[in-house]
Amino acid sequence: MLRIQREAYGDAYQESAHVLGRKLSLAPEACWLAERDGEALGYVFAHPWQAGAPQLHALVECLPERADHGFLHDLAVSPRARGMGVGSALFDKVRVWSEQAGHRALTLVALADAVAYWRGLGFASRTLTLPDGYGAGAVFMRRSLAVRD
Repeated sequence: MLRIQREAYGDAYQESAHVLGRKLSLAPEACWLAERDGEALGYVFAHPWQAGAPQLHALVECLPERADHGFLHDLAVSPRARGMGVGSALFDKVRVWSEQAGHRALTLVALADAVAYWRGLGFASRTLTLPDGYGAGAVFMRRSLAVRD
Protein backbone atom coordinates (compact mmCIF):
# COMPACT_ATOMS: atom_id res chain seq x y z
CA MET A 1 0.00 0.00 0.00
CA LEU A 2 2.84 2.37 0.74
CA ARG A 3 4.22 1.79 -2.76
CA ILE A 4 0.84 2.52 -4.34
CA GLN A 5 0.43 5.60 -2.16
CA ARG A 6 3.79 6.98 -3.34
CA GLU A 7 3.02 6.16 -6.99
CA ALA A 8 -0.38 7.83 -6.76
CA TYR A 9 0.57 10.95 -4.78
CA GLY A 10 4.31 11.42 -4.97
CA ASP A 11 5.90 12.66 -1.76
CA ALA A 12 3.23 15.19 -0.79
CA TYR A 13 0.63 12.97 0.90
CA GLN A 14 2.48 10.04 2.40
CA GLU A 15 0.78 8.62 5.47
CA SER A 16 2.76 6.19 7.56
CA ALA A 17 2.09 2.46 7.79
CA HIS A 18 1.19 3.10 11.44
CA VAL A 19 -1.53 5.64 10.56
CA LEU A 20 -2.96 3.45 7.78
CA GLY A 21 -2.73 0.35 9.96
CA ARG A 22 -4.76 2.06 12.67
CA LYS A 23 -7.56 2.79 10.19
CA LEU A 24 -7.49 -0.84 9.11
CA SER A 25 -7.63 -2.05 12.72
CA LEU A 26 -10.59 0.23 13.54
CA ALA A 27 -12.70 -0.60 10.47
CA PRO A 28 -11.39 -3.70 8.66
CA GLU A 29 -14.81 -4.21 7.10
CA ALA A 30 -14.38 -0.91 5.22
CA CYS A 31 -10.88 -1.39 3.78
CA TRP A 32 -9.89 -3.35 0.67
CA LEU A 33 -6.86 -4.14 -1.42
CA ALA A 34 -7.22 -4.79 -5.15
CA GLU A 35 -4.75 -7.20 -6.63
CA ARG A 36 -4.16 -9.18 -9.76
CA ASP A 37 -1.88 -12.19 -10.01
CA GLY A 38 -0.51 -11.35 -6.57
CA GLU A 39 0.34 -7.75 -7.45
CA ALA A 40 -1.31 -4.98 -5.43
CA LEU A 41 -3.00 -2.51 -7.79
CA GLY A 42 -5.03 -0.27 -5.50
CA TYR A 43 -6.51 0.14 -2.06
CA VAL A 44 -9.22 1.95 -0.19
CA PHE A 45 -9.52 2.92 3.47
CA ALA A 46 -12.86 4.03 4.87
CA HIS A 47 -14.47 4.13 8.29
CA PRO A 48 -17.62 5.28 10.05
CA TRP A 49 -17.57 8.98 10.92
CA GLN A 50 -19.78 11.67 12.37
CA ALA A 51 -18.69 15.19 11.41
CA GLY A 52 -16.10 16.96 9.30
CA ALA A 53 -12.84 15.46 8.13
CA PRO A 54 -10.24 13.77 10.31
CA GLN A 55 -6.74 15.18 10.52
CA LEU A 56 -4.45 13.88 7.79
CA HIS A 57 -1.28 12.03 8.91
CA ALA A 58 -2.70 11.51 12.40
CA LEU A 59 -4.00 8.45 14.20
CA VAL A 60 -7.74 8.13 14.54
CA GLU A 61 -7.97 7.26 18.23
CA CYS A 62 -11.48 5.87 18.12
CA LEU A 63 -14.56 5.84 15.93
CA PRO A 64 -17.75 7.62 16.95
CA GLU A 65 -20.32 5.49 18.77
CA ARG A 66 -23.01 6.65 16.38
CA ALA A 67 -21.86 7.40 12.89
CA ASP A 68 -24.34 8.72 10.37
CA HIS A 69 -21.96 8.48 7.43
CA GLY A 70 -18.94 6.69 6.12
CA PHE A 71 -15.75 8.62 5.52
CA LEU A 72 -13.74 7.50 2.50
CA HIS A 73 -10.27 8.35 3.75
CA ASP A 74 -8.20 7.26 0.77
CA LEU A 75 -8.63 5.44 -2.51
CA ALA A 76 -5.45 5.07 -4.54
CA VAL A 77 -4.72 3.16 -7.73
CA SER A 78 -1.28 2.41 -9.13
CA PRO A 79 -0.65 4.19 -12.43
CA ARG A 80 -0.01 0.71 -13.91
CA ALA A 81 -3.65 -0.19 -13.21
CA ARG A 82 -5.41 2.95 -14.37
CA GLY A 83 -8.14 2.29 -16.90
CA MET A 84 -8.70 -1.25 -15.56
CA GLY A 85 -11.72 -0.34 -13.42
CA VAL A 86 -9.84 -0.78 -10.13
CA GLY A 87 -10.97 2.57 -8.70
CA SER A 88 -14.61 1.94 -9.60
CA ALA A 89 -14.53 -1.54 -8.08
CA LEU A 90 -12.98 -0.26 -4.85
CA PHE A 91 -15.49 2.59 -4.65
CA ASP A 92 -18.38 0.14 -5.15
CA LYS A 93 -17.09 -1.89 -2.17
CA VAL A 94 -17.11 1.21 0.04
CA ARG A 95 -20.53 2.36 -1.18
CA VAL A 96 -22.11 -1.04 -0.49
CA TRP A 97 -20.44 -1.24 2.94
CA SER A 98 -21.72 2.23 3.86
CA GLU A 99 -25.25 1.52 2.63
CA GLN A 100 -25.36 -1.77 4.54
CA ALA A 101 -24.15 0.04 7.67
CA GLY A 102 -27.21 2.31 7.35
CA HIS A 103 -25.25 5.49 6.68
CA ARG A 104 -27.06 8.42 5.14
CA ALA A 105 -24.02 9.51 3.15
CA LEU A 106 -20.42 9.00 2.22
CA THR A 107 -17.99 11.89 2.66
CA LEU A 108 -14.40 12.46 1.62
CA VAL A 109 -11.80 15.11 0.99
CA ALA A 110 -10.91 15.30 -2.68
CA LEU A 111 -7.46 16.58 -3.50
CA ALA A 112 -7.50 19.38 -6.05
CA ASP A 113 -6.81 17.17 -9.06
CA ALA A 114 -9.47 14.60 -8.08
CA VAL A 115 -12.53 16.83 -7.57
CA ALA A 116 -13.91 16.13 -11.06
CA TYR A 117 -13.45 12.37 -10.59
CA TRP A 118 -15.52 12.37 -7.40
CA ARG A 119 -18.18 14.64 -8.92
CA GLY A 120 -18.51 12.00 -11.63
CA LEU A 121 -19.32 9.47 -8.90
CA GLY A 122 -22.11 11.62 -7.49
CA PHE A 123 -20.27 13.63 -4.84
CA ALA A 124 -21.02 17.32 -4.33
CA SER A 125 -18.78 19.94 -2.75
CA ARG A 126 -19.63 21.15 0.75
CA THR A 127 -18.25 24.19 2.50
CA LEU A 128 -16.01 23.08 5.35
CA THR A 129 -12.73 24.33 6.75
CA LEU A 130 -10.37 21.39 6.40
CA PRO A 131 -7.63 20.43 8.84
CA ASP A 132 -4.10 21.28 7.73
CA GLY A 133 -2.36 18.88 5.40
CA TYR A 134 -4.89 18.30 2.64
CA GLY A 135 -3.31 20.92 0.41
CA ALA A 136 -4.45 23.84 -1.68
CA GLY A 137 -7.61 23.19 -3.65
CA ALA A 138 -8.75 20.22 -1.54
CA VAL A 139 -12.54 20.04 -1.20
CA PHE A 140 -14.83 18.33 1.32
CA MET A 141 -17.45 16.33 -0.62
CA ARG A 142 -20.59 14.37 0.20
CA ARG A 143 -22.72 11.79 -1.60
CA SER A 144 -26.12 10.83 -0.26
CA LEU A 145 -26.92 7.15 0.04
CA ALA A 146 -30.18 5.26 -0.04
CA VAL A 147 -31.51 5.11 3.50
CA ARG A 148 -33.11 1.84 4.55
CA ASP A 149 -36.10 1.73 6.85
